[in-house]
Amino acid sequence: MKKVLITTTAIFALSAPAFAALSDIDTDGDGVVSFTELQAVYPTLTEESFSAIDANEDGVIDEAEMTAAQEAGVIPKG
Repeated sequence: MKKVLITTTAIFALSAPAFAALSDIDTDGDGVVSFTELQAVYPTLTEESFSAIDANEDGVIDEAEMTAAQEAGVIPKG
């Protein structure tokens, strides 16, 4: 898992735009972000990287997971 997070951090650091708020990424308005929604903002995102962010393994990223990913440096802060 540590290797995945390091790889994810490197990918985002090199290719990601400035972080958008969860509500900006959540295009369907359901309060969480799917792989497809997050990949639209971060085109280099892989399913493996998404899974590393998805701590509770429910298939979506919620506000707490997004915050944790930002604090870990996996997703850039805005």
